This record gives sequence, C-alpha cells and structure tokens, in this order.
Amino acid sequence: MTVRTIASAAAITAATAAALLLGGTAASAAPVPSVVGMSESAARATLDAEGVPYTVLNRSGTSSDSCTVTEQRDRGYRTETDTVYDRDDHEFDRIETQVWRGLGLVVVCH
Repeated sequence: MTVRTIASAAAITAATAAALLLGGTAASAAPVPSVVGMSESAARATLDAEGVPYTVLNRSGTSSDSCTVTEQRDRGYRTETDTVYDRDDHEFDRIETQVWRGLGLVVVCH
C-alpha cells in the first residue's frame, strides 16, 4: 500500500466514524455536546445553554420524572430559498441557504 492509499483509507474511516457517531451523514456546523446518558431535563438545559436546536424524536416508557436520553441523532440540513431582485440584471436571483435542523433525541422514561 502506498502512503496515499493509507491516507485515503484513514480519511474514509474517520468520516465514517463521525457519521456513525452523529447518527447521519451530514455533520453539524459546530461540535455539539453529547447528552446521551443524561436525564432529559439536564440534556435540555445543556443544549439550551449551548444554543443547539433539538427535538424529541421518540419517547418511550412510563411518563415520569425519571427520563434518560438514550440516543442523539444529527437531523441534517434543510434548504431555505429566497429571491432577491438584482437591479443590475433586472431579474430575480434565487438564494438557497442550508440551515442545520439540530439534534433529535431518543428518550426512555423509567
């Protein structure tokens, strides 16, 4: 194996590991804290303090105060489209912006 092949394999392995860790193929714009294993209230407080958008994707178990986050997933990006009038060309330009949707949490209540 050449050095180039080894470097390519290492890059692919690192990208795959990152995708599996975040639960998807698209990584978030900035590192996010791991809240897996935290109580739901502590996880919400942590994500709110960091400014990370989140939603509970799945909640199971008995509804009680003892709920734990068992998984977090990167929800990927959505595309927002806007049009802006370009006075030089006398036409509308379409502007697409990628917006990160945040984390999805899986919560189990005991």
